[in-house]
Amino acid sequence: MVHAQETEVVLSDTQPLGTKEEPASGDPILTAAVDVVRTMAPELQTTPHSVTGFAPTTLIAASKFAGILVTGSHGHSAIPDALIGSVSQQVAIHSSCPVVVVRETSNPDAAASGDVVVGVDGSEASEPTLGYGFAYAASTGGSLIAVHTWWWEPLEGTSLGEPWMGDWTEIASQETTVVSESLAGWSEEYPDVPVRSRIVRGDPVVKLLDQSRGASLLVVGSRGRGGFIGLLLGSVSRRVLKRATCPVAVVRSVDRDKHPA
Repeated sequence: MVHAQETEVVLSDTQPLGTKEEPASGDPILTAAVDVVRTMAPELQTTPHSVTGFAPTTLIAASKFAGILVTGSHGHSAIPDALIGSVSQQVAIHSSCPVVVVRETSNPDAAASGDVVVGVDGSEASEPTLGYGFAYAASTGGSLIAVHTWWWEPLEGTSLGEPWMGDWTEIASQETTVVSESLAGWSEEYPDVPVRSRIVRGDPVVKLLDQSRGASLLVVGSRGRGGFIGLLLGSVSRRVLKRATCPVAVVRSVDRDKHPA
């Protein structure tokens, strides 16, 4: 458990970017948080860290040795109308491990009963995303909904203003095959997780948000098929983080072996 207090900046060679650890016992916010966890789940081992410095820097550093990093959607300094704060977004962009962003409006009962919704694009980058979603669903006894969207516009060989006379059914069938192949291996690894597929033509953000209403978790990759190497967080992930009503997990391709226990 990490609390970053941005009340003092200390810059030195041994403490770059102004971070230093303080006694956790002297941090009332952290002490209260530890008490909550001990009341809700006394069997869990808690290790509190009170850090003086920048919250994004502190959490990004912590992600280098963490399996999962969980953060709220915004903190004390966030603008009320903003659904995701700058700290959460910076952590999601630069974290070394999967990041789960939980907003204040999330339904606490959904975590135990809701579906796990996973965005699937059929690329190699979405494999860790599926692995994380399957592992989470298995740990909570939930089911998994794989959402795959596609948008294909014929341009070559089509005159301006003339309708395309091709076969949309054939294209939809090809997309279905892509999803089936992506799910096959994970379904074998997690045979007890019920799986449903939603394969639709349309905006991926709109479809993911629709399917994730009431879900326990929405899992997306940091970037998917067609993403630029230099783009650390894709447009779909960014837009979903800002608008989803359930917790959102952002999983990078480098996190293949970091599934929730």
